Amino acid sequence: MLCFVLFLAFLPPFLANVFADPSKSDKELLLLQSLWRHGDRSPTGTFRTDIYQEDFWPQGWGQLSPRGMSQQVTLGKKLRNRYVEQLGQISGSYDSHELYVRATDVNRTLISAISNFIGFYGKGKAGHDYPNESDWPAGFVPIAIHTVDGNKDFISPSGSLCPRYAELSDLIGNTTEYQNTFHQYSSLLKFLSDKAEKKVDISDIWLFQDTFFVEKDNNLTLVDWAEGNATLFRQINELHNIMLKWESGIGLQKFDGIDFSVEMPKIRGGTLLWTMIGNMLNKIACEKKLNAVREADREIPGKKSPLGAPLCKWMKRMKYLAYSAHDTTLASLFSTLGFMKTNYDQDGLPHYTSCVTVELWRDKTVGQLSVNVLYWRPNEESFVDITKEVKGCENGCTLNEFVKRSEIYRMNPSPEQYCQVPLFPNPTTVVPQPTTPTPPSDAPSSPSPANDTTEAPAAISGAFGRPMVAAKSAIFIFSIFFFKLFFAEETLRQ
Repeated sequence: MLCFVLFLAFLPPFLANVFADPSKSDKELLLLQSLWRHGDRSPTGTFRTDIYQEDFWPQGWGQLSPRGMSQQVTLGKKLRNRYVEQLGQISGSYDSHELYVRATDVNRTLISAISNFIGFYGKGKAGHDYPNESDWPAGFVPIAIHTVDGNKDFISPSGSLCPRYAELSDLIGNTTEYQNTFHQYSSLLKFLSDKAEKKVDISDIWLFQDTFFVEKDNNLTLVDWAEGNATLFRQINELHNIMLKWESGIGLQKFDGIDFSVEMPKIRGGTLLWTMIGNMLNKIACEKKLNAVREADREIPGKKSPLGAPLCKWMKRMKYLAYSAHDTTLASLFSTLGFMKTNYDQDGLPHYTSCVTVELWRDKTVGQLSVNVLYWRPNEESFVDITKEVKGCENGCTLNEFVKRSEIYRMNPSPEQYCQVPLFPNPTTVVPQPTTPTPPSDAPSSPSPANDTTEAPAAISGAFGRPMVAAKSAIFIFSIFFFKLFFAEETLRQ
C-alpha cells in the first residue's frame, strides 16, 4: 500500500487524476453536467475614441473567432477523454437520448457548443454518424443545441429580468464600500472620461478592461494614451475586480438589513445551481419510478422534460446535460459554491473555455449518492477536483449534503416570483431625490468618506444607485434595470 501511495505521489497530475478517480468497479457515474464559457471572441463594444471600431472585426462585436472555435474543440476532446475514453459514461458516438445541450441565446455560445461537440464526437464514422459524402466535412457530427429567449432565461443572469436584482444593484451604490471606491478611483474615471470624450462611471469600467484585453490578446497596438501604460491597466483591473466581487456579493457588509453575500449569489447563480440539483434529484426519483409495475406510475405527475416529453422517460437514458454560457455565468455559479474569488481561487473572470463539471456518483455497495465538482482550466490537460473547497463539502458531499448546503441559494417559490418580491416591501417614508449635491450629513445614504463627495450621487445613479423615492413607478425601475443589466453589463461583456 505504501508503495502505491508513493507511486501516486510522483505521477503527473493528469495520470494522478486517472488513478485517484472514484470511478472503479465500486462506483458508477449516474449523471454528468457541464458549464463552460465560450471561446475567444471579438470585443463586445468599445469607447468612442478607440482606434478599432466594429468594422475592424470581421464578424462584428462579440462574435466567436476561429481561435475560439479551436479552443472549444480542444475542451471537447478533454471532456471526451474522461467521460468517454476513461469512464465509459457516455457513448463514443452521438446519441440524442443521452445528451441535452443548452446555450444562451447569443451567437458565441451557440457556436461554442457546436465547436465543443466537434471535439467530443470527432471520432464518428462516415455513413453512421454523418453522411458518407465527399462534400460533407469529415468528422462533423451535427447535434441539437437548445436555447431560451434571453428575456426569460433565468439560468444566465445576462438575460434575466429581475426587479429585485435591480434594487440590489442600486442599493450597493449607497454602501460605504461603493462611496470609498468611487473616491479612490475618481482620478481614473476622470482620465478615462477625458480620453473617451464621454462621462465614464464605475459601471463602465468593464468596457475598458475587456476592450484592452481583447486588443492586446490579438497583438494590436492600443490608442497612444493606453499603449504601454502599465499603471492604467493595473488601476482598471483593480476596479474591475472590485466590481466583479460586488456582483458576486463579495466584499460588502450588510446594508439596510440586506446580506449581499446571500442575495447576489442567489439571484445571479441560484437558478443554475438549482437546475443542476433538480436534474440530479429527478434522475434518482425517476429511477425509482421506472421500476413501478403500472406504466401510469412510472412518471412524476406534472413534470416534463425541457422538450416537453414525460420527464422520467426522458431521464431514463439521459447521461449528459451541457450548458454553454459566459464568464459571469461561471462566476455566478462559483459564488453559490462559497468561493471568495470570482474565478474559483483567482480574481477576475473565468477565461475562455473555462469549464465546470458536476458529477453524480453512486456507491454500488451501499447505494450512497455523492456529488463531485471539477474545474477544467484552459491550457491545462486535466481537471482540478474542487469538491472539498465547496462551502459545506469540506469532507466531500453526499447528494443530500449538497442539497442542504445549497438551500440558502434557492429562489422560492420560483425565480420568476422571487424576482418580483421587493427588498423593502412596505416603505413608510418618501425621501425626495436632491436636485443639487448636498453635504454627506444630509444625504439619505450611508456615511461617506471625509473627503469631497459632491460627485458621488451622480455616479450612484449611473451605476448601483438605489432609487430613493419609494413611489417611483415600476416602469421606471424596469427601464433602468433592462438597460443596465441586459445591455450594459452582461450580454455585451461576457
